[in-house]
Amino acid sequence: MVDIKEVAENIFVIDDLLYGIPKWGSVYLINEEKKALVDTGPATSVGAVLKGLEKAGVDAAEINYVITTHIHLDHAGGAGELIKHMPRAQVIVHEKAARHLINPERLMKSFASTMGERMVLKTGPVTPIKADRIMPVSGSEVLQLSERQSLRIFHMPGHAPHQLCVLESWNNGLFSGDAIGISVAGGRVLMPATPPPAFDYELSLSSLQRLMELNASLIYFAHYGATSKVRESIETAMTKLKAWYRLIAQAFNDGGYETAFKTIRAQLYSELEPARDTESLYQYLADGIVAMNITGLLKYFQDKRSTE
Repeated sequence: MVDIKEVAENIFVIDDLLYGIPKWGSVYLINEEKKALVDTGPATSVGAVLKGLEKAGVDAAEINYVITTHIHLDHAGGAGELIKHMPRAQVIVHEKAARHLINPERLMKSFASTMGERMVLKTGPVTPIKADRIMPVSGSEVLQLSERQSLRIFHMPGHAPHQLCVLESWNNGLFSGDAIGISVAGGRVLMPATPPPAFDYELSLSSLQRLMELNASLIYFAHYGATSKVRESIETAMTKLKAWYRLIAQAFNDGGYETAFKTIRAQLYSELEPARDTESLYQYLADGIVAMNITGLLKYFQDKRSTE
């Protein structure tokens, strides 16, 4: 059974059952005169997304825009398969990443090398998208969905160089992608997302400050759901990023890479504790997200140190 919920007026979150885990992956439907989806999930979530649209009373063929906040496969891997059911939809993606949706071979190789073959199977294949179905953006574009509802696109790099965020006008809600991080277990776990190979600590902090200045009323997290605790969430993300970086720097100076790895791993595990009551989610976070965050943080730290 697919879970769908209206989180603001005409904004619906569809639980895409990402990797078979409830309340981990969000796909958002903006149901106006023109209709948009924000993110798609991977190919293995396409069935859940289509069922969610049906439950919302929307025919997939009515979708005008599919906005990919970034091209990591848990967000955009299903776009090519999904738009087979959406003949009028344009896929919106940052201009730096558009070529990887047209020819996803390099994207898939990068994902496999970073996440492993087991995750490739859980994600499914990435279907190429024809260039004429793609609308590349750079940030600052506005999509008008109805007289009252517009979507303003912002480029917010850090988590990824091509990260987009979207501010919708009617409810003043922010689709944050992974720019702020993940918020799960009913908001009891908020954790920045710092994946290799392109996480940038300084750009991430800069983007978080810019997001704060938008003065949004709601955040629509890609992982997972909506919150009205906008300032608190962004401040938490900034505080944690700074604390993690200081911890790594100190541990690295004290004992090198191995000490830094063990120190930050212990810290991240402790922050996951509130998610223990959802076994499948906790296991995925502990096995996958922690390692991903550590690798991205340490890579950035070492690259930065080597240039100083």
